[in-house]
This record gives sequence, C-alpha cells and structure tokens, in this order.
Amino acid sequence: MPRTPYSRTVGLAASTASVLLTSVLVGGCGAQDDAPHPAAEGAAAPKASVPAARVLHTAELEAALPNQFSIPAELELDMGGGQAWDNTDATHCQSEGWLDEWCSEALSVGSVLYKNYQDQGLLVRMISFADTATATRFFNGKGTVNEVGNNPPGDASDGYEPEPTADAPTWTTKGIIVRQGAVIAKVEHAWEAGTELRPGTLLDLTKLVVLRIQQAQAGKPPTASAR
Repeated sequence: MPRTPYSRTVGLAASTASVLLTSVLVGGCGAQDDAPHPAAEGAAAPKASVPAARVLHTAELEAALPNQFSIPAELELDMGGGQAWDNTDATHCQSEGWLDEWCSEALSVGSVLYKNYQDQGLLVRMISFADTATATRFFNGKGTVNEVGNNPPGDASDGYEPEPTADAPTWTTKGIIVRQGAVIAKVEHAWEAGTELRPGTLLDLTKLVVLRIQQAQAGKPPTASAR
C-alpha cells in the first residue's frame, strides 16, 4: 500500500453570562400601588438573558470531533478513533503540532483522522482555551474568498497549504484553520492527483466542524453531519 500524507496514526471550552437587571422603584404619596404599570411610551423593552457559549473541556471537545456517522461515507475512521486529552501534560498538544505558546495556555486538545486507504484523507485537530479572548489573541485570521468562501465559517478563519511530504509527492493537501469562540480547529483534506472531488469539499467539512463545536458550546450533543 502506498504511503499517504496521513499514513501515520494520529493520537488524537462552562460559564453562563449574567445580566444585571435594574429594578425601577416608583415612589409616590400615600399607599403603595401594587398594580403593574404600563411601560412608558417609547421605552425600550428589557433584553433577554443570553447564555454565553460554554468552555469546552476534554469530554466536550472529544464529542465535537466529527465521528464516523457525520463525515462523508467515502472516508473511514482510522485505527484508534478520535480522542481528546486534557492539557495537564502538554506533550499531546505539542505532538499535535500546536505552537508552544498555545500549548502553555490550552485547556485540552483533540484530533481525529479519516482516510479511504486509496486517494483521500481528512485530519481534524482542535484546541480549546479558557475564554474567547485568549483564543482570539492567538488566532484572528481573515482568509481570502478563494480560501474560505464568501461566507467564512466560524468567528475567524484562514486557509493554508501544508508542505508536500517526501513519501507522497503526488498528493495535495489544503487546510483551513478556524476559530469558533474559545476553540480553534485545523481541518486538513488531502487527495491523490487525479481524484475527482466535489467542489468546496474542504469548506463543507470545515463548516461541519464549526457546527459541531457550536452545538457543544451550547451544551448540546453534537449531531451536525455532512451526510
């Protein structure tokens, strides 16, 4: 079997925002009026409390990784499956190729690898931080339309092209790095020369990853699928 860019086995953020409601005390002479008062004309309606996206720790991050039932049927889960690790020991983080500075502040990391053992491979890596500000400090990219489309996925995204590997010179690999809240993900798609691909395959896969992160951040089981 010829080696591919993905021939290795890859070992592969919950706070709720509070809204301060100011009570308006209506003073008056005589007895207190307990009846509700109509809102003054033109007064703005009170804003509803909107929960903040939760931070993804190890279990939530692992659930957000695309599973066998959410990726295109032509790709198969590599041996070992997807996995996430807490960052008590930064070894996993560094071995996944994240920058040392990022690893020093990460909460957890995870990754999953898919391939069809013939002409395609998909690698998804995630790293989560304690808050959006930290993730934004590390990555706030703005990709071109050719890289991430007219409606880019996530809060920030950018395209990149990993260097070809010596053992698979005829393979092409393209990636999108995307930040959604306090989570940053790298989505890499590789294919053999001559492989027929659906247009926008990488972008569709990246949107899938972002949707699953958003579901996990909302406290829901990630169910988004590309099938």
